[in-house]
Amino acid sequence: MYHECMPATTPDQVATAILETVPPTMRAIRGQMRSARVAGLSVPQFRLLRFVRRNPGTGLSALAEHLGTTLPAASQLVERVVRAGFLTRAQHPTERRRVELHITEAGDAVLAQCDERTRAWLCERLEGLDPEQLEAIAGALRQVRSAVERERFVEKGMPL
Repeated sequence: MYHECMPATTPDQVATAILETVPPTMRAIRGQMRSARVAGLSVPQFRLLRFVRRNPGTGLSALAEHLGTTLPAASQLVERVVRAGFLTRAQHPTERRRVELHITEAGDAVLAQCDERTRAWLCERLEGLDPEQLEAIAGALRQVRSAVERERFVEKGMPL
């Protein structure tokens, strides 16, 4: 029986597929997360909490960069979230001019509730796939994440 050889998939083809798939997927996930938000958080406040949960002890500069805003705007946003009880702000122990941000139990609970709703929404969309398809997707995502994180570590001069 004759089998036609399939051309090998190139990194460029995979990069194109990622660029065509990830943005609309993330828009859908963000839309779902926004609709699942609780406690009256604005989208920037929600993004702030997610960033601080991923980066405990982060400062205002890193937060402002992540949010694409100015330091004064980030500081005002932090103040509102601190007043709501979802975040703590403390002076760095050795650098007087630096603050450290940490999510509170209440902030973590709000994000956990949103995460659960979003996870359930994603599961509904994946239910029609068979176990092999699910494993293939999970494996591919792990490989992409590993490749991207490896690059990030190299850029920062960190060991792999």
